[in-house]
Amino acid sequence: MRNKLSLVMLSSLLSVCFAVSGCSTGSSGVKDNEEGKPAEELKPVTITMNVRSEISENWDELIVNPLKKKYPHITVKEVKGDLNELIQRGEQVDLYTVAHVVAGRIVQMDLNYDIEPLMKKFKMDMSRFEPVVLEAVRGNSGNGQLIGLPFNLQFFAMYYNKDIFDMFGVPYPKDGLTWNETVELAKKVSRYHGGAQYLGFKTDQIHRLADPFGVTPVDAKTDKASVINESYKRAFELSKLFFSIPGNMPASPKDVNKNALDQFRKDKNLAMYYAVNRFSNLKDSDVNWDIAQSPYYPDMPNVGGIVDSFIMGITKTSQHKDDAFRVIETFLSEQAQLFAVRSMGYISPQVNPVYKDQYGADIPYLKGKNIPAIFKNKIVSHQPYSIYRSQGMDVLYEVHGDYIFEQYDVNTALRVTDEKINQAVGALKGK
Repeated sequence: MRNKLSLVMLSSLLSVCFAVSGCSTGSSGVKDNEEGKPAEELKPVTITMNVRSEISENWDELIVNPLKKKYPHITVKEVKGDLNELIQRGEQVDLYTVAHVVAGRIVQMDLNYDIEPLMKKFKMDMSRFEPVVLEAVRGNSGNGQLIGLPFNLQFFAMYYNKDIFDMFGVPYPKDGLTWNETVELAKKVSRYHGGAQYLGFKTDQIHRLADPFGVTPVDAKTDKASVINESYKRAFELSKLFFSIPGNMPASPKDVNKNALDQFRKDKNLAMYYAVNRFSNLKDSDVNWDIAQSPYYPDMPNVGGIVDSFIMGITKTSQHKDDAFRVIETFLSEQAQLFAVRSMGYISPQVNPVYKDQYGADIPYLKGKNIPAIFKNKIVSHQPYSIYRSQGMDVLYEVHGDYIFEQYDVNTALRVTDEKINQAVGALKGK
């Protein structure tokens, strides 16, 4: 009787132990879920990733080490090269990274996969992310799906060469300039001096000046051109004001939307350069630079540009979607994100204020720079992007160059752009 009672008591104690405290008699390779029921067995698996170069350079800190702590059954393997070419060769790719503004290419390759069901399955809180960023990602999928999760945001800023301003005795650009004030400042530092021509201002491409309006050259619903509007007209006319300053014209129409970064960091003859995050490009440059807040249109104060994020997505062809998502989950953890923010200069798309507070803390070449300037701008959502946006941009740059060289007036330039975009997209859709 006593032995029977002891067995009953032992059985009861073990039941309490497993149900309440999660006791284990050994490693079974099975993880319990939150309800205490056995989850699927986590078998060893290799996840292949096609990622941006700066992630490759920080592979252990961003991927390998965080995974060892949380999901040791996962091994990650990087596959380098163009994603489209990898797929055409038949290589398996589970995860990829891409700028969300060109995510239409993923859709064109029929590789996109809706990640939201996995977020729900693994109970990832969507409120961690800036809503405007998720909205922009959805807008680029073609059907409102969340085809990836953001891990880095671009910012918009005015880079300037302090030596050029010092040479001409002109005060440095300050935070809060309007675009018209920036034009006037550019005139003061556009000079021929000491056998060299110094340019006052240039940006990478014309769309940087149109971004604050949230416009896109191809309508996502119709796949038709959408450039004949006041927003693109204002951007074209503003760019003409800069290029019309004596000494600021490039060599040819094809150079209008090229070479700005190299003119700033290598040639060192560009006084002001308007762009997104170029910190890593300036790391090894000997140009004496700093930044100011992005200029803005007077009727749109403090609007620097659109949401421009980088996302990590799972391919439709992946055979290990759950484990691929576990990699994303780990990559977006506080450990990995803090490293990216502190050491790589990433802007986190997550709302936790610690990421802004810790920005650039471990980057020596950012010491003394006007870092608060990058957080003074608002980013706005943009119109949904057609999967043919890239082709539309190519046409936009081409015709804009011709406009700057006065082959067209602004209205004709926009009409020609409209016609050529429709021709380019029509040719692609007809294939």
